[in-house]
Amino acid sequence: MRRSIAFLLGGMTVATASTIAAPAQCESKDSSAELALVLCDKGTGQAALKAAGQAACKGKTVCNAWIWEDASKMPAKAPASDKDLPKTATGAARAVWIQDSQSLIELRKAP
Repeated sequence: MRRSIAFLLGGMTVATASTIAAPAQCESKDSSAELALVLCDKGTGQAALKAAGQAACKGKTVCNAWIWEDASKMPAKAPASDKDLPKTATGAARAVWIQDSQSLIELRKAP
């Protein structure tokens, strides 16, 4: 699963943390067994994105937390896996937290 996300999204920034607390500017919207949907305010910093992903995946070994800044571009319900996310939603995401590798992938639109 992690390999397919890296292929779809490109480069990866690795991050680790000692605390798991959801930042005030982010909210977990829905989750399934292996996927979480998170909404953060526009311009939220990398540390807060990481903390939001960790909080959304807390207690799960395998979990990817997809993070958006625009609620209208994210799915209302979390599908079972990444491959079931609509391409329009993944293209509009800001970042993805990969729980098993403790990695944050920030997504940037190509010029």
